Amino acid sequence: MDSLIPMEEKYKYVKNMLSQDLINFLTSFSLKNIRPGDRMAPTSSAMHSANSEIYTHIIYHLHPMMELQTKLKLKPIYSYNRVYYGGSELKKHKDRPSCEISASIALNYNYENLNYKWPLCMGDTPLVIKPGDGVIYKGAEIDHWRPVFNEPKTSWHHQLFVHYVDTNGPFKDYEVEDSFVNLNQNLKRESKIKNS
Repeated sequence: MDSLIPMEEKYKYVKNMLSQDLINFLTSFSLKNIRPGDRMAPTSSAMHSANSEIYTHIIYHLHPMMELQTKLKLKPIYSYNRVYYGGSELKKHKDRPSCEISASIALNYNYENLNYKWPLCMGDTPLVIKPGDGVIYKGAEIDHWRPVFNEPKTSWHHQLFVHYVDTNGPFKDYEVEDSFVNLNQNLKRESKIKNS
């Protein structure tokens, strides 16, 4: 794998990253284990992989595909999933260094308006992601966001995010965030980088 040429674009659309049966399982699990949203999308519900062994394993499940698609040797760091509800939005942002190489994968969604499309924007480019498909992107390099989810509050959209670092890059010493101890260690590293 070291002889392959690294991903040069800041993002790319990839079809069939997850099967429908795995999508259904993840959505069912997440809807039954709802947690409050976060500062990026406060009207959503979210779960970090440190809260779930299932979501820790998904970063390993997708690891070979992520390496194949990026042509990089990657170290899994964490996953995050969010269920957005009507009225939610995701503010424009860049990710922290532990999200050096990421993927945003559409799981299931339930819209009142069956023709509604809710894009993920990479820079100024809106991308509508079909269930099971994803966008692999350089999370700390490109602004990404979602406009307001213009559906009733009973509508929802489930999205999975998986995050990796390049084993030959500046963040290779980051720990897999399978516990809050490791998550806090990575956050401390990032705080030192920010403050230097």
